[in-house]
Order: sequence, then structure tokens, then C-alpha cells
Amino acid sequence: MTTSHPSPRKAASRADLRAHADPSSVRLPESPEKRTLRSAKSHTQLSSTAASQRGSRLGARVPPPLPPPLPTTSSRDGASGVSNPTVTTVNATAHPPPVPSLPPIPPIPSLASMPTRQRANSDAPVLAADRQRSSRKSASVLPNGPLHSRKTSLEVTFREGPRPGMSAAASVSALRTSILTSGVAATKEGMSDYRVYLWLALLNIAPLPTDNYLQLIHRGRSPAHAKIANDVFRTLATDTLFKRRVTDASLTRLLNATAQEPYLQGINVLSAPLLYASRSETQAYALLSTLLTSHIPSYITPTMSGVHRGLDLIDRILALREPNLSGFLLEKVGPAKVYAFASVLTLSACTPPLPEVLKLWDFLFAFGVHLNIVCVVAQLILMKQKLYDSPSPTKLLRSFPHLDAKGVIALTLVIVRDLPDDVYAELVLHGRRG
Repeated sequence: MTTSHPSPRKAASRADLRAHADPSSVRLPESPEKRTLRSAKSHTQLSSTAASQRGSRLGARVPPPLPPPLPTTSSRDGASGVSNPTVTTVNATAHPPPVPSLPPIPPIPSLASMPTRQRANSDAPVLAADRQRSSRKSASVLPNGPLHSRKTSLEVTFREGPRPGMSAAASVSALRTSILTSGVAATKEGMSDYRVYLWLALLNIAPLPTDNYLQLIHRGRSPAHAKIANDVFRTLATDTLFKRRVTDASLTRLLNATAQEPYLQGINVLSAPLLYASRSETQAYALLSTLLTSHIPSYITPTMSGVHRGLDLIDRILALREPNLSGFLLEKVGPAKVYAFASVLTLSACTPPLPEVLKLWDFLFAFGVHLNIVCVVAQLILMKQKLYDSPSPTKLLRSFPHLDAKGVIALTLVIVRDLPDDVYAELVLHGRRG
């Protein structure tokens, strides 16, 4: 018969129970469930506890406390679902659980060195003087920004209309003056919110119904479609701004609608700035048809008599203004019909860059497209020194230097002021006579 020997620890615990005479003074061990719940703390709780202890000492570095070991159950007591706390203590001492490695926690700075919250800039009250200074500063950096943020005198005059009591003629005169003084507000690509409407007003063009333009398109190909197809892909072929905004199909439709009348090579280049600046093909068609029928009708006659009269005027005006340059060109290159034919026919649209052409056309549409003849003379005078120094002036004149609209307009006004009356009268009528 096997004699069972109780565990010495159990025997000791029983002896302790017998040693107390008062049962109420007996202190029972804590419940294992309570120990388990209290010991199962998360890493966040441990970190917050350590941080609070360090904060109380203002910067004292204290290592984080180790988590208490989890209780274990003996194989005999585990069947009954009750764990032995005494055995748990022994097992935890013999086999301690692995301690998780916590990242080092930086010391907490003292309260004196901690930054305090400051008022945000948006919360601070803005004085009236600062507000005005800020508005002036923002207005001075708007050249490439939205066009409506700062209106020029021209835009104000055009958008608000004539002042009370001002006649239509006086209002148009105010527009012309504003074009010279402030110019049309536009981006560096030449795009403007109101330029096309200004052109329509200056040329006295009434709104054209879109259905009228569509009727011309629905006619199909014009008799000059073969010529148009050859000209379209060559129109400002090297101008990336134009090719990015205007498609070949759009230019083909516009030229076919216009070419129900006689079509001449060069009208495609004349149409390019109109399509580029317009908001629709209908607007471009209204502008182009008005130019060809009312302002330069003799440019598109079979003999192109208006163009040839303009070339003769270039020779005459240049001889009056710069006789030495005129004699040099006649000797080295020849008359204006040798080098200025395209500039006259296209109203200088053949000379890049396109944004400068648009500025020049603002001036021409305001004061008359006949002044393009004087603008060509002004371009020749501005490149006078290059012509003198060039070993081949003919090659230089095959493609004029890049257009400077501001300089050309300023010199044109000076030349026109000194022209004889008979020459000026012929200049005005050269493109309108048959």
C-alpha cells in the first residue's frame, strides 16, 4: 500500500491555517482570475504608466517596470479548473517569462523649456493699413495671373461702356486711346478674355448667327478645296502655339466657307490669328469675311491690285523717311515687291511671334488696317543696321526678324504724323479701290 506524502508546501499552508485561532483573521490567497486580469497589461498602458512616473519627477529617467508573470496551473489541479497560486509562484521563479524589449523613451523636457502655443497668423487681427499694403502687393504680381483680378483702363472702358452723355464716336475714340496707352491684357501666349470682342466692336461687326456659318459648312467642299488642302498644313507650321490651339480641320472649314468667293494663297495665313484669338469659328469667319469684303477687297482680286499699290507705297514712304536706306535696298535687293509681298497680303501675320502679331492687330483694327503699309516700313527702319551689316540683305529680308509690336507701333505713329496729305489719302484707299 502506497503511502501518500503531502507536499511540504501544502503541509505548511495547512499548518498556517491551523495556527490562526480566529477564522476571520485568515487571509486567503488572491483569486487567480483577478491576478490574471491585473497582470495582462498592454504595452501602451505600461508606457503611459512609466511616462507618468517620469513626468512627476520632471525628467528623471526610470526604466519601465517588467510585466508580472502569467499564472500557470499544475497538471493535477488543472483538471478541476482551479489553479494553485503557490505552485504558480514557484514555477514563475524557476522559469521566468521572456521580457519584451521596449524602445527607449526620450526624456521629457522640463516645463520651462516646453514651447507654448502661439496665435496663428490667420487668427491675428489685420489692421486696415496692413490690409491695404497686402492688396497692393498682390496686385503688383498679377501679370501672369487671372485677367479679371486687375482691370486695365481699356478693359474698364470696353466692359462698362460709354459714360452717360458720351456719344458713340467719343466712346470709340476712348477705346483707341486706351489701346495705345494700356493695351489689351493678355497672357504671354497672347490669350485674352475680351480681345475678340474688342476686334468685333472696332470693325463694327454685328453678331453672326451660328446657323449661317453652319449653312456654309454644309455646302461641302468649295471649288478651291484642292488649293486649301495644300495650304492648310503649311500654315504657321513652325508655330507651336498656333498648332496647339488651332486644328487643321478648323482652318479647313473656315477657308472652305470663305472660298465660296475667289480664294488666293495667303488667305490661310491671314485667317490664322483670327482663329487663334476667337472663341468660335463663327467669330473668326465674321472677322475674316469683313476684312476681305470691306477693308481690303482689292487684295483678293485676280490681279491683286491692292497689294501692288501697297508695295508701291512702301517704296515711296521709305524714300521720304529714310532715303539712304531706300537707295541701299533698291540697289542691293530691289523694290518692295521682291521682299514685302507676304507682309502686305497677310497684314504682317507672316512675321512671328504670334502674340506680337495680335498686339499689332489691336492697333490696326483700332486705327485702320491700311496702316500695315507703314508698319512694314517701320520694320525695315528698325532693322536698318542689320541690313547694312549683312553680306546678303536679300537673304535677311526673306524672313523678317521677330516682330516687336510696341516698337513698330511707336515708330509708325511718328511716320504717319509726317506723311504728306496726298500720300496719306492714297494710303487709306489703297486696299479698298478696285
